[in-house]
Amino acid sequence: MSKTPEQKILELEAKIKLLEKQKTRAEHRAERADNKVIIFDMLLDMAEKEYNIRFRKNYKPELSTPSKKNTKKH
Repeated sequence: MSKTPEQKILELEAKIKLLEKQKTRAEHRAERADNKVIIFDMLLDMAEKEYNIRFRKNYKPELSTPSKKNTKKH
């Protein structure tokens, strides 16, 4: 049995509402995650200044070289 155009429209409207709710929730979670990153970064800055300890590593944009430990000898 085929659906009437009105039924299809109602189903699509329901899907739109669900997707809008999911989008709003995802945006909220992304904003919260961004805020956590900012706070964590601030805490690291404060700890580095207070205790004079470096927590972050400075990576150089060089190519990595394979270590000799990982090479297998046959």
